[in-house]
Amino acid sequence: MTIWLFALILTAIACAMLYFAGAGRVVNAGATASNAATAHFRAQLDSIDADVAAGRLGTAEAAEARAEIAREAVRSGTSGTTGNARRMPVWLPVILVAGLSLGTYAMIGKPDLPASPLAGRELPDTSLNLEEAVRKIEERLTATPDDLRGWTVIAPAYMQLGRYDDAVRALRRVNELTTPTADTLTDLAEAVMMQTGGSMEGEPLELMRRAQALDPKHVRSLFYIAGEETRVGDYENAIRDWNALLALAAGSEPWVVTARDGLGYAQAALNPEVPAAEPDQAQIDAMVDGLAARLESEGGTVAEWTQLVRSRMVQGRFEDAQTAYDAARKAYPSPDERTELDVLAADNGLVAR
Repeated sequence: MTIWLFALILTAIACAMLYFAGAGRVVNAGATASNAATAHFRAQLDSIDADVAAGRLGTAEAAEARAEIAREAVRSGTSGTTGNARRMPVWLPVILVAGLSLGTYAMIGKPDLPASPLAGRELPDTSLNLEEAVRKIEERLTATPDDLRGWTVIAPAYMQLGRYDDAVRALRRVNELTTPTADTLTDLAEAVMMQTGGSMEGEPLELMRRAQALDPKHVRSLFYIAGEETRVGDYENAIRDWNALLALAAGSEPWVVTARDGLGYAQAALNPEVPAAEPDQAQIDAMVDGLAARLESEGGTVAEWTQLVRSRMVQGRFEDAQTAYDAARKAYPSPDERTELDVLAADNGLVAR
């Protein structure tokens, strides 16, 4: 009922404004104009009488002049009429507007519909599905195969989707369309590594060395090279490259712990007679914190997340273990991918939040 009351009030106000604007009204300006016209005609008649008395006009001419003034006065009075004859038709459109407004709302309006506060409304989903975005970029690249920006954008998306063959193709195109850099060569090497199951042998190592030749201080390629040298037993070069890598570090980078471990392993392997010192608790904690920082900033495999959760449990830092478990579940939402991690969490009292 309240909504109808407001509707009637608003309609009445609107109709009053329409009538006020459209209806003819006599105002002071109109009255002043009418008095001035009367005085004008009277002055003309007086002038005619003066001409007759002075002998300038005859009786017939004076009668004709008075008749013309009378006709002019009649015409002026007709054109200035502002009576009810002109005012009354204004009501017709006002009534029509009011009737149409109220009738239309009665037919299609919903006065009984409850209000919907902004806080409770569902916002439209504006997120763009990654696969749909990739499809749109692919369509554009089909039409413009030399679009460097398109290939640069789509390559990491392919990596994220696990489409490593497409990622390799995209990154090769990037290096064809522009002068290769240490970053673009290393990106291509990583994609080829994933394409071949993680192996650094062959083309990936060659690409990493090309990146190093372009930029000797390129951390990512140097890290891969030192790691591969350690893996194949080239310890002298591994020690050299691990040291070069650590010389580039500020000390807070997440890869520093791994680089130090790699250096220690290469040194121990090169000099087996010198026993490697066992890391103390501070070093172990630093390694675990480094792993956590890297996983939080760059992500990682399920195995690495499992290792982090287990390490936090060993440290007795159960809240940090729960936080790591939550992050791992977010990174790998499918239970099939994290079976070992879920079992570890359940055995140690961690919960899915």
